Amino acid sequence: MTIKLLTWNILQGGGKRAPGIADQLEAIDPDIVTLQEFRNGKSAPIILDAVNKLGLEHQHLAQSTAAKNTVMVASRTPFDTQEWAEDLDPTLCVHARFDLADTRIDTLDIFAGHLPQKRAQVPYLDTLGKLSANDYEAALIIGDLNCGVPFEDSETKSFVNTHMFQSLLRNSWTDSWRSRNTDAREYSWISSRGNGYRYDHCLANEKADALIERVEYLHNVREERLSDHSAMLIELNV
Repeated sequence: MTIKLLTWNILQGGGKRAPGIADQLEAIDPDIVTLQEFRNGKSAPIILDAVNKLGLEHQHLAQSTAAKNTVMVASRTPFDTQEWAEDLDPTLCVHARFDLADTRIDTLDIFAGHLPQKRAQVPYLDTLGKLSANDYEAALIIGDLNCGVPFEDSETKSFVNTHMFQSLLRNSWTDSWRSRNTDAREYSWISSRGNGYRYDHCLANEKADALIERVEYLHNVREERLSDHSAMLIELNV
């Protein structure tokens, strides 16, 4: 059984780009999707209609105003959710646990987030740093983490909390894309000056990483200006 997982920052809820975003979701046809900067505004029904057409009937939608960026999760498989931590903004991060008892694993834990930048992201990275990868059978940390390793994940020395990101990698979490593309330079966000940054990630514990058969960036959605971020597609053989 293959699970196709899509994570994508759609930029301020999509706005006039929502129909194009919906078309891309239908074309990719994921089993699980997590969208960052999803907004409960005018464009939400367009995106949710596409999600429902795909049969992703199990959904986590944060309670928020129409102008608030949030993280949403939708899936064909039922899941339970909980907060990362009590002191974090629950609209920006969600822990989703999927029951996959009929596959090679019993559960899949996904920590989906849209981390703030600079100092504001410290408590989020600190919470992730306190997670023990060995406490979960198969677990992923995915989304727009707004962090990385300078000159590997960016063209400039601009990441403020690289040491915290690297601490995750030393604590049994694998950067699944980097481990398969050791010398590659691909960027999921490009600044107005043309500098590239790999903000969007998939970190996996040992079991989850072993299940990943495909992990890649879909740059066409950024190049076609459906968002300022590339999407990330992960396929797991469970």
